[in-house]
Amino acid sequence: MDEVEKREEKFMENVLPKRQRFTYIQYVKLIKSHLCNKNLQLALNVLTVMKENRDKPDLYIYRLLISAFAQQGDVKQCFKLFKKLRERGFIPTPTVYSSLMHACAESKDTETALKYLTFLREHFYVKKINLTDINYAALIRAYNQHKQTLLAFEIADEAKDKGIYTQDIIAALFNGVINDTENGLKHCLVLWHKMKVSEIKPTIFHYNLLLRAIRDTKFGDLKVNDILVPELINTKIQFIETGRPDLLDSPPVLTTSLISLLKKHNYFISNESSKQRKELDTIDKNSLLSLKLNNILQENRLLLFGGVDKLLKRMKDDDVQPDVKTITLLLDLIPSTIEAEEVFFKYIVKNKLQIDISFFNMLIKRRCLRKRYKDATKVIDKMQTYHMTPNIVTFGVLAIGCRMEKDGRELLEQLDTIRCAPNYVILGTLLFNACSTRNFSYALFLMQYILKNQIRPSQDMLNNLEKFDRIMLEIVRNKDKYKHKAINKIMEDYNDFKIKYEDWKTKVQNDILKI
Repeated sequence: MDEVEKREEKFMENVLPKRQRFTYIQYVKLIKSHLCNKNLQLALNVLTVMKENRDKPDLYIYRLLISAFAQQGDVKQCFKLFKKLRERGFIPTPTVYSSLMHACAESKDTETALKYLTFLREHFYVKKINLTDINYAALIRAYNQHKQTLLAFEIADEAKDKGIYTQDIIAALFNGVINDTENGLKHCLVLWHKMKVSEIKPTIFHYNLLLRAIRDTKFGDLKVNDILVPELINTKIQFIETGRPDLLDSPPVLTTSLISLLKKHNYFISNESSKQRKELDTIDKNSLLSLKLNNILQENRLLLFGGVDKLLKRMKDDDVQPDVKTITLLLDLIPSTIEAEEVFFKYIVKNKLQIDISFFNMLIKRRCLRKRYKDATKVIDKMQTYHMTPNIVTFGVLAIGCRMEKDGRELLEQLDTIRCAPNYVILGTLLFNACSTRNFSYALFLMQYILKNQIRPSQDMLNNLEKFDRIMLEIVRNKDKYKHKAINKIMEDYNDFKIKYEDWKTKVQNDILKI
């Protein structure tokens, strides 16, 4: 058999009979089926099948595969497919470029991701490719994901120079700067004032991101008289005698009323040089002028943005309706006092603002963490005025306040009444309370409850009981330090607990819940 005959035979072997050949639609369905089953390798193998069958993939098939690998952050595979796509003469679409940027954003390997992002930017420059606003937003997100905030701002400026400066691009920047805990709030203020200058109206998404920045990030080295946007003098932070402080105003202002607010609410100002806290009666205008914004307020930072009512009025002026997330974020930002929470709740009721069960759960948790347990239970009444019923999370946060055995029993009875089984979080919280208050009876009741209801205890529960056992054993060993009557009762209770605890451990040892 000569060479020509061999090639012809091989060709005939590779060509499937028509009835066995896949159609284009079948190839696409096969890829989508593998992708739905999360089997990316089988989806990729379809390209090999196509090659063996002498069929050619088109741009859509490459788009499907690149998008799937991008979600996994497999940046190398994405760019291999991108290379093949170009070798076949296809012109990449904006969607393809967005997927490649998304792959870089999702990649766990920062060095590799940044290398490919640089490659993409060079490719755009050389090929004179005009990016869309969605492309720019994706590129910004990718750089932000790898904490390249300054590069992200450079790209936004590039987009602005090309007349592309949209709400999506600004939202991408907002999302990124929140990751910068030290300087995030400074960057957010810069973005806010750039939006105003560009006459771009903020959306609810921007407002919620701003509130997250106020809650989670700091001002960096920002201080009074600094200019937020260098080329815009109207963004200089000023100190004036009248009105209310508001860094979102144009120009952004702090006012002398801030001093009285600080005194009224008994807040403190940090003195950076001495690393001490300066008492409020010595604070005046000159003190505030010399401080960085980070050091003016250690809590209730919302005062610097006009307070709750002014911020909500600003949203109304921008035709933005606060959503559930907005109200929950604001709750996180108001002072941790019953008075402030009640005023805020009245404002919500008066203005018919939207709230959900998460709001009430957070309010309960705030009060429990401040040990205002009775005030926490009163939130249930407020919940009922909105025709809402407590959920498992509600009972979880209420459990924080059940420091006494009778309260813990009552909580579990309420759960039983509504036929809701307590989860490991609720029981773990109750058991923590029992151990931290050194209440043998409470701990034994919960241990028995777990056995009776066939609930799998978590490792945290066992850890708390072990710690409780060690602490009480130490007390018993040092009995001479305690009054005779008191130590006798402790020893009696501890001996009873120890016997039952060892027996309990034996019964649950094979059912420990690993979290």
